[in-house]
Amino acid sequence: MTDLSSNNPGVFLLGVGAQKAGTSWLHQQLNSRPDADFGCLKEYHVHDARTIAELKRFRQLQCKPLQPRTWVQPRSWLRQWFIHHPRHYTEYFNWLLKRPRLRGAQIRLTGDITPSYALLSAGTLKQINTNFQERGIPVKPVFLMRDPIERLISSQRMKLRKQGLRDAATEVATLRKRVAKGRGLRSNYGQTLDALDHAFGLDHCFIGLFETLFTETTYAELCRFLEIPYLEPAWGEKVNVSATATVIPDDLLADMGRQHAEDLKQAQQALPDLDVQRLWPTTSRWSQS
Repeated sequence: MTDLSSNNPGVFLLGVGAQKAGTSWLHQQLNSRPDADFGCLKEYHVHDARTIAELKRFRQLQCKPLQPRTWVQPRSWLRQWFIHHPRHYTEYFNWLLKRPRLRGAQIRLTGDITPSYALLSAGTLKQINTNFQERGIPVKPVFLMRDPIERLISSQRMKLRKQGLRDAATEVATLRKRVAKGRGLRSNYGQTLDALDHAFGLDHCFIGLFETLFTETTYAELCRFLEIPYLEPAWGEKVNVSATATVIPDDLLADMGRQHAEDLKQAQQALPDLDVQRLWPTTSRWSQS
């Protein structure tokens, strides 16, 4: 049974991805709870900005106090403060758990769900855990995976959508260029699973699939892992959906299948009780072509 006593310090959810695997929906459901407070951001981009060279753009953002204030500016200041003063990152979430009950319930859950944390090393993950443990706050790592080919297609569509590009020819051409570069930084599930295993032990992580996330069984299991009562989420709510009717050519699907065959094996090893090949039909089919 979930411990709801006043001695429970609450927990910190460390969301490490994957991108386009349901993290936005998950954040929306959890942050709307009366006993949760994730602060002013879903993705804080602190640890990746500090340790991943390819994501240094987040630490290069400059705060401009003289500019007219907008809704996004205070968030930029906060992120920069945490990047340059990482000690305050942990203190901020500690404060969220302990501040007055603005929602009428004691806060039991806070967190940072940044998909590019999938790139963090085991050493960085261990340090995050240590920083929260020193304040008596358990860290609960959550990693959601999705059929790698479907995830890659969805990710590319999201980027094009943000640029106002929605035609099929552009989508296919851009996807070809992306695949030609090889597996992207965010597409190595095995690397993330290995880092989580070394830092926490996979038995102490929630490893789930996008394909089963929107079910009562999986969501209830996640709530138990986070030590919070089950509250019915908004199942029909859609967040950051990137669907189109574009048909992806078979040769391109075959190229993606060869690139992501190892992801299928590693996901099955991490989740032996699930039939990942059935749940990931696209990668299952094209990884064998």
